[in-house]
Amino acid sequence: MIPNRNSDPTPDYDRLRTFLKERFEDDLRWVASFDATSYDYTMHYIRPGLETELSTHEFDVVVHRTIALFRRPYVEEVYAHLGPARSLVIEHERATAFHLYLSDEEGVIIKIAAGNEVSVPSFTEQCIEALFPDGAP
Repeated sequence: MIPNRNSDPTPDYDRLRTFLKERFEDDLRWVASFDATSYDYTMHYIRPGLETELSTHEFDVVVHRTIALFRRPYVEEVYAHLGPARSLVIEHERATAFHLYLSDEEGVIIKIAAGNEVSVPSFTEQCIEALFPDGAP
């Protein structure tokens, strides 16, 4: 279940980062939470050495474009007949992007090196459990 952020506890991003690092080890590229209304984001993890691959400006561009293009309301509008969007997985040549929607405005972007298996809905549920260890309302 995706939480209703109006009355829910604060997500435990440290716990999510620990879960992801244990699962993907050096294949975890980066993790960022975002607010789609303000376009603010917080980096919760960036693999050592990756910051030399992308400058701060390039990270800003990547995250801001991701927020703009893959906002939950836009994704849901395309597939309105399927119900609320929980997550979005995009497989690229060099990495997989996993977008976890916490609300219409908030979410998490997880970038993993290509070749790692991510299956839904189990990965979505595991991330939610890591973020909300006391249970998502």
